[in-house]
Amino acid sequence: MKNRFKVLALLSLTSAALQAAIVTENYSYTVGSPSGNIPDTGLTAIYSQTISGSQIETLTSVRVGLHLTGTAAGEGWAGDLYVALNRDLGSQTSVLLNQVGVTAGNAAGHGYDGWNITLRDDAAADIHGVTLSSGVLTGTHQPDGRLSPTDTARDAQLAVFNGMTGNGTWYLNLADLNPSGTMVLNSWSLELVGNEYSAVPETGAWATLAGGLLVGFAIWRRRQVA
Repeated sequence: MKNRFKVLALLSLTSAALQAAIVTENYSYTVGSPSGNIPDTGLTAIYSQTISGSQIETLTSVRVGLHLTGTAAGEGWAGDLYVALNRDLGSQTSVLLNQVGVTAGNAAGHGYDGWNITLRDDAAADIHGVTLSSGVLTGTHQPDGRLSPTDTARDAQLAVFNGMTGNGTWYLNLADLNPSGTMVLNSWSLELVGNEYSAVPETGAWATLAGGLLVGFAIWRRRQVA
């Protein structure tokens, strides 16, 4: 009976070896002025990138890098900007920034000059409440996730993409929702993390697993005959 369990254990190891590896893929896009200038009229600027070579079958995490600043130093106003990420024009959208600092008691929001940041769901602080007296905010933060800037619920975080594949067309949507203060998208990036189901064991791994199974079966068979 013990050897039978050994065979079953080896079969379990074989199955585990065939499971997908966790992979991380990084994609970076440079924009800059003038094509990265955000209209100061409330109109949406859309930047899209198509990924076709991703090895990720099932996303477990999406992280976004954003570098947005005033068109000239000091010209930006963080509380004006709305930024969202969508894939394939589908129903799932993550709200990265939504007029940061705007609350029921503060209609203007934060007045700093922009961001050079990474947004990820597991960061320590919510970007909406992070303050800066002036200049460009840096560091790693949670995405805003609010459908309205005064919401307490944050249902539109990056986890909305979990379970999707890495391949597709990713859309970064930006709008400057208030006049005065102009900003430019210098660059943005995607870090995709997920399961790679296309991976198969190398030849040596197959041989090791097969050999282990044969040995285990031989021992179990010998015990049965005896």
